[in-house]
Amino acid sequence: MKSRHRQASKVMYVRLRSLDDLARYVCNYDYTSSALLSAKHGKEYRIMAIGEKIGSIRLAYYVSSVKPETVISYTYPSSAYQKENSHFMEGSLQEQSSYMRIIRASSLSLRSSGRVKVSSTVMLSSASDLVTAVLLNGAGSDSIPYLYSFDYKGSKVLCAFDIIDGLSDDSSILYCAVAAKGQSGNFARYKYSENKIDFTDHMGEHSYMYAKIINLAGPFPFFKMPN
Repeated sequence: MKSRHRQASKVMYVRLRSLDDLARYVCNYDYTSSALLSAKHGKEYRIMAIGEKIGSIRLAYYVSSVKPETVISYTYPSSAYQKENSHFMEGSLQEQSSYMRIIRASSLSLRSSGRVKVSSTVMLSSASDLVTAVLLNGAGSDSIPYLYSFDYKGSKVLCAFDIIDGLSDDSSILYCAVAAKGQSGNFARYKYSENKIDFTDHMGEHSYMYAKIINLAGPFPFFKMPN
């Protein structure tokens, strides 16, 4: 019987704003995490997490390092007094942090793609509506979608992929909203007792449902603001 040859997906590289964003993306709420992949790109190393698949293209979210790294240490921001912190490290591991292993590739055959096309971009009326849709989607599937944030022509845009069931099949839909003044933070949250959406930089209060916000260094390469 002939074995099937599996070809690696093409990738589109999307740069993140900070190492905190990469660690927040990979680390689960139970402090487990998937491994990260590192490969040399020119004179730097790209440390990446493989994200959504759009058509035949995978998004690869990355930060750069001047040297190969082995581990990222990450501390969740559990309160206003316990700040989010991530850094590269080597040596012995401590119990109070989460750790993300970095798998170093001597060569990487993933082909870079300059073209990704979402089937549609849907603008929602408010960032609160977007957060509500993300959290409702997560409540029904036990996996809360990521929110992404980037600056676009003087505005802060929040977006998420495929949060309305039944509107997308094989193609992805990007749902977006322009954030209002004061709607900033690394987490969006919903408080059941008050039916209230707000934004924060920590996530230790149990009366809330949280969604992670991953900050991009710039807009998605395929992003176009709908008319």
